[in-house]
Amino acid sequence: MTSGMRAWGQGAVIGMLMSGLAACAPTGPLQCKIYTSGVMPIINRSGSPVVRAGINGHPVALIVDTGAMVSLIGTSHIDPLGLEVLGAFGSIQGVGGGELSQAVKIDSLEMGPSKATNFAAIAAGKFGASINGLPIVGLFGNDFLSNYDTIIDIPDHVVRLVRTEDCPSPTPGWGEKIHTIHVTHDPSRYLRTMLEVKINGHAADATLDTGSTNTLITMSTARHAGVTREMLKQDPVSLAWGVTHDPLKAYHHLFSTLEVGDIVFHNVRLTVVDDIPEGDVLLGSDFMRHYRLWIGRGSKLYAQHDTDIPPNDPDRQAAE
Repeated sequence: MTSGMRAWGQGAVIGMLMSGLAACAPTGPLQCKIYTSGVMPIINRSGSPVVRAGINGHPVALIVDTGAMVSLIGTSHIDPLGLEVLGAFGSIQGVGGGELSQAVKIDSLEMGPSKATNFAAIAAGKFGASINGLPIVGLFGNDFLSNYDTIIDIPDHVVRLVRTEDCPSPTPGWGEKIHTIHVTHDPSRYLRTMLEVKINGHAADATLDTGSTNTLITMSTARHAGVTREMLKQDPVSLAWGVTHDPLKAYHHLFSTLEVGDIVFHNVRLTVVDDIPEGDVLLGSDFMRHYRLWIGRGSKLYAQHDTDIPPNDPDRQAAE
């Protein structure tokens, strides 16, 4: 639905640091401590993770989007949510096109046990869908998520925002088999989670983008993987939309392999588009359908398949 979002404006401050209740859980003789700043149920059953929130007292839903530089509120929701317009911010660019944006003031935002008050955000893009009676009014981007370790557990339908201290394991509380994937968080790319993947054995630069329902790759990347335009003409074709809701042509091609670290997907259908801002691949939420991810701010991303999650895991028990 979104992805590759970046902003070209200068001087705006996105005040997304959460204040409020934080739970501290010592977990063993080393006194490992886990500070939990948010526990947010995922309220949709497919696609990008959507969580429940409140803005200025209005119940809303927001997409959790690791590929977005900034958090956004759709322009059509400025008046219904009672947001104060502070002024022009600049232009944003994502998959599907770009548009001008505005800085707005939010009086209060509730997300799980956390709350923020009196801060600036960006209003841009088109968000018109709803879920469980809640309007999807925007997204939480990397300006918010990068303040925490973000645990996105699609199999168990929960997003957690945590910080850890004095823990011998980078994923305290997880057991069984865990995949370690090398990543970077380059400040010049707004600290988004970047990694190398292989498509049909050919390396490509990817951005972890939970805001994209499907994994997207560029025409150039598909060509390097041995897929020609003539081959794509034989594939299913659809229209896709970015955050600005401008349509783009998308081909759905069956690739032999997609490798993410030591995880290998066989006979996987990926979406091929002409171009993606700043990269070759957007690794979408379809990759996470059977995995929970622990996204830290260091050089490693941790993934665990749903069949490897212990049955006594609290999130697994809550989901059953």
